[in-house]
Amino acid sequence: MSTKVRKTLTLDPEVIDALGDDASALSATVNAVLRDEIDRRAQRAALAAFVADLDATFGEPDPEAVERFRRGLA
Repeated sequence: MSTKVRKTLTLDPEVIDALGDDASALSATVNAVLRDEIDRRAQRAALAAFVADLDATFGEPDPEAVERFRRGLA
């Protein structure tokens, strides 16, 4: 069994209304959302490290080429 840490959160009333009054369900939902955020941050950090490695190996990209690709993706 994992140890849990009790924290106090301040949430908007409409969030509570949408999720209901079940404290255990609310805790599980908040925990899942925060785990997703941790994963997102780890992926973003890994991507930033990858881009930094590419920059170190090949140099920074041409700003005009970057802008062309951005426009193409929009």
